[in-house]
Amino acid sequence: MNHYGQLALDHSRNHRPVAYSQIPDPDEFFAEAGEEIAAAITETRDQILGPPRVDEGLESYRRRGYQALATAEELVLTDHFLFQPETTTAEDFDEDPDLADRYRLLDEINRVINQPL
Repeated sequence: MNHYGQLALDHSRNHRPVAYSQIPDPDEFFAEAGEEIAAAITETRDQILGPPRVDEGLESYRRRGYQALATAEELVLTDHFLFQPETTTAEDFDEDPDLADRYRLLDEINRVINQPL
């Protein structure tokens, strides 16, 4: 699993526990998601960066590449569905009274898992 997959997994575990609990194989799911996110970031970075400019040195092009990468990461991660807030509403709890209990249990499990050793 790459950096982006791990980032999405951690975010989902902490901030989307209900959605996370419904994923049958989180490692496989987030490994694939990480590859898709990396590809989208690379494509966006390349679009932002473009070709070297006239009279642009290698060092300037490299710095622009880092800036383009940071911008691409921000754009892609902000819009990606795995980084959106979980949509659990009061009506969800009314429809499924066990949902509130499961949500609290998942939240407690996440707190225990993420405690420093």
